[in-house]
This record gives sequence, C-alpha cells and structure tokens, in this order.
Amino acid sequence: MTGRHSNAETKAEVENPMSLSTALISVDVVTFQVINGQLMLLVKESQGTDGKPLYMLPAGRIEPRHDQSLDDAAERQLRMYSQQTISHLEQVETLGSPDRDSRGWSLTVVYLALLSSIKTSGTCQNTRWIKVTDGTPDMPLAYDHNKLVRKALDRLKNKIQYSSLPVYLLPEEFTLSDIQTVFAAVLEKTPPMRSIRNRFLKEDLLIDTGHQRRGSNRPAALYKVNKNSQTWLFDRLYLSTQ
Repeated sequence: MTGRHSNAETKAEVENPMSLSTALISVDVVTFQVINGQLMLLVKESQGTDGKPLYMLPAGRIEPRHDQSLDDAAERQLRMYSQQTISHLEQVETLGSPDRDSRGWSLTVVYLALLSSIKTSGTCQNTRWIKVTDGTPDMPLAYDHNKLVRKALDRLKNKIQYSSLPVYLLPEEFTLSDIQTVFAAVLEKTPPMRSIRNRFLKEDLLIDTGHQRRGSNRPAALYKVNKNSQTWLFDRLYLSTQ
C-alpha cells in the first residue's frame, strides 16, 4: 500500500467530505441549576420505542456551518432547551466507544453548564428539570447519560471547593446564606457560615450592593460578583467530597 487515495476515493471524499467518517461526533451538555435550594438537572423528553417517556441530556452533532468551536456547539444545543443565559461552561471529558450508540462508533465531548439560581424555572417544549439526589438524577436517563452526569457532577463537586464556581449558581444579587445553600445543594453538606465569610468577604470577589433582604430574621446584606476581581481560587474547603 502506498498510502495514496485512488481517483475514485478522492472524488467521493470531495463530493461528500463525511463519507469516510466512521464515528458519530457530538456534544452532550450536563446543565445544573439550584432551584429552591435543590440541585436540578436539565433534560429533554422524547418517546421511546415502547411508548414510555425517554429522558436524555441536551445533545447533538456538531454542525460545521454553524459551529466555529466546540463551545459554540454546546451553547447552541443548550439554547434549544433553555432561554437562560449560561453562567459557566466548560469541557469535562471526551468519551468514545462502539457501544455508546446503536448506530455505530460514537464520540462525545461532555460539557458542564451552570445557570443562575432562581425560585422557579420555565422550560421549552419537551424539556424539564429533574432533581439530583445522592449524585444521581431522580429519573433514569437514556444511553450512558447517567454516567456523563456523574462525571460532570464530580467535576462540579471538586471545583466548587477551591474556586469561585458557587457564584455561577447564584442570582445576580445574593446573600451569604445563598452561597451556603449552593454548597449544601451540590455537596449535600453545609459548611459553617464562618468559612463562607472568611472565603468570600476576605478578598474582593464580592461587592456589597447596599441593598438588604428582609425576612423573619434580621436583614441580610445583598452582594453581587465583582467581575474585575482576580480572586478565583481558595484553599480547599473539604479534603474529600465524600
């Protein structure tokens, strides 16, 4: 073999650039939001061959005509199912095998997306939020999507302990108790308020808005994120996420 393409092969490749592709390439977006203190996962709903509901992550193939990058592909998929602004988006892992999809060899780039916390969240058609309890979605997901959720959640649980990632799950204005609620929702254990104060008020990450939230207890100061802050990393909160 010389390694050269025959004329027929070259012509076929020019006429159909994907004709020699042997894998389905896609992005899968694991999207989390904290709603009423509960960690929630965005899924789309379709109908299985048995007529029962089938739940899966927002996912789809990369479209070269529309996507200039993998991030573009992930954002486009998420925009189809949520109108909210994406607070944080990052790649988690690339996975591939001949067993992921019944159509053949499949490769996916897994993304973690975070949306700001709100009291209630509307969804697009055929889309819903489901609870994540003990690190597992309350409803079984299609394909290997439960595995993808675990990988993204492990990334979130790890990074939330030493970075400013909690603020991406908060509304535009928030209290220190709201930060504590985010930690509790993600890690399923609540750090003491002393740790929250030392971490988030010691540096210039937060700006006091001068506003207060009034409730049954004494008024609580409302903060917002200082987007010009260079403070994004901290000492690790816990030695383990277990």
